Amino acid sequence: MADYNEDYRFSAQTKNAINLQTLHRSDPIICLIRPPAAESFRFSSASITLPLGLAFIAAALREAAFDIKIVDAVGEGPDTRTNYCKGYLVGLRFEQVVDRIPKRADIIGITVVFTHEWPAVVRLIDLIRERFPNAAIVIGGEHVTSLPEFSLLTSKADIAVLGEGEETIVELVRTLREHRQFTNVAGIAYRQADCVQVNPRRERKINVDSIPTPAWDYFSLSTYHQHRFEGSLYSSRMTIPILATRGCPYQCTYCSAPNMWLPRWIPRDPVKVVDEIEMYVKRYGAGNFPFQDLTAIIQRDWIKAFCEELIRRNLNIQWQLPTGTRSEAIDPEIAHLLKKSGMTTMSYAPESGSDRTRRLIKKKMTAQKLFASVDAAASAGLDVSAFLVIGFPHDTPEDLAENLPFLDELAWRGVSDIGINFYMALPGTELFRSLYEGGRIKIDRKYFRHILNALAPIPSQTYCDSLSRTDLMVWKFKMFRRFYGATKRNAEAGLMSAIRRALHGAFSRGDHQTKMETAVRQALTSGAESMLAIFRPRYMKRSDERAMFASWDAVYRRIQEQMRECGAITGTSGDTTELHRTNVIPALLKEHTTMRTIASVPVHRSS
Repeated sequence: MADYNEDYRFSAQTKNAINLQTLHRSDPIICLIRPPAAESFRFSSASITLPLGLAFIAAALREAAFDIKIVDAVGEGPDTRTNYCKGYLVGLRFEQVVDRIPKRADIIGITVVFTHEWPAVVRLIDLIRERFPNAAIVIGGEHVTSLPEFSLLTSKADIAVLGEGEETIVELVRTLREHRQFTNVAGIAYRQADCVQVNPRRERKINVDSIPTPAWDYFSLSTYHQHRFEGSLYSSRMTIPILATRGCPYQCTYCSAPNMWLPRWIPRDPVKVVDEIEMYVKRYGAGNFPFQDLTAIIQRDWIKAFCEELIRRNLNIQWQLPTGTRSEAIDPEIAHLLKKSGMTTMSYAPESGSDRTRRLIKKKMTAQKLFASVDAAASAGLDVSAFLVIGFPHDTPEDLAENLPFLDELAWRGVSDIGINFYMALPGTELFRSLYEGGRIKIDRKYFRHILNALAPIPSQTYCDSLSRTDLMVWKFKMFRRFYGATKRNAEAGLMSAIRRALHGAFSRGDHQTKMETAVRQALTSGAESMLAIFRPRYMKRSDERAMFASWDAVYRRIQEQMRECGAITGTSGDTTELHRTNVIPALLKEHTTMRTIASVPVHRSS
């Protein structure tokens, strides 16, 4: 067998800062990695779920006749914990992940969905690069799409896949295999000499029904189920996530969806969605399906056709919309069909009871339409929940006070569970850009911690001038107490009685749990794990961690300066109350279509 290094040859045209080489083998060895997942103490649902995006990528590569190996750090090490940023990582230790990569791997792909996991991924990439100096390291996911230049300049990765990655990853692998240049590969950023080159985004795929079904056979579904790594709502039935639609037509200023998807909502054929569900029922014995859509219910005709098809096939399944949905398309007829088709929980995301706050964050929703939709859902017998966010930069005590009668109204109309989260300044959002332009965000350890701890009882950071961290904690408790004191089924009981019932249900093996039951269980388990994490090995030395973060803000600032110089972006108002006056899409289109070269900035990379 040829020596490892002889399987490669340098390309004279590809000069990379870390010696990326085009492949010599006609059948490259590809390894896809789901890194350890970050958790912290939270009174909320768990964030760990099956890696839906990675399963789509695996399916696309397999359909293109590429052989792949998956290293699922969570599924292969569900009981392993590592100390991480006042929280903990769930999954194999980094050295164990690296050990499981095929020794002759050519292309190593890593999914990075959540920004708070980026520091851990940087350390993992460091270790991969040490062991695989000649492999092409490819990163993708929503975090990478939001910060492509930053992600490449603060890590030893070679290539970033931006936006929806199924078509892009296949073209990229073929380009590497055939020794072609990256210039014409839409939807990537990559290292070239001492710069990062960003290509225009790939046009979104219209025929989403042609995208291969997620390749769940690469993952241990039973492990995720046994450890309750199922996201917001636990069910006793085998759980597999579904994506029935892609994108969102709205422009909420706190959300990264406009940057990831642009404002286009593309539904799949409802019959094909039910085909997928039926396949999972027969192949895996699945019976519970949380939909990971951003906004699944927009077109009344679509959701009606979907429910009727589910009812016709009589699959005896449960399904939910745990991430929240719009209310406009839900009337008594639709609500009845939702219930009859197996939906257990309807979640709404009004974000705030303040008309002013909803206007400033571009939440195109009226309270009256929401109330009418809640009435229909509750009357149909659905468990109804709602999400609110407090601590937006422009929130005032008066805005938060408006949440109290709003919660009363929701409770008395039949909402039985409420989620109250602190604002997170997510990259790729209008609010993030505005806060950074206004000098209120610094990309450092504290920034990443605030995202990791956004669901804790007290936030680690506030970007709200009118409300301190303690103020927000008090308001969160006040809102919980107000809601659970007013809920129809708990009208005489109050918050403590609701918590007691939730404690009883949190560890039961009932058919499915409410959000409160899931949140109580997660608070107990994540609280204990966070305390134990103090005694566990750290993900990297403290001195290396400090050095790693030291230059990150300067790197991001220099990237922004260069992007303005090349015309990819324009200045953003530092006044967050002005954002609702503008349409962000032209600016995003400009950024997405501008090919640009960003010079590297000196940055520490831990060894």
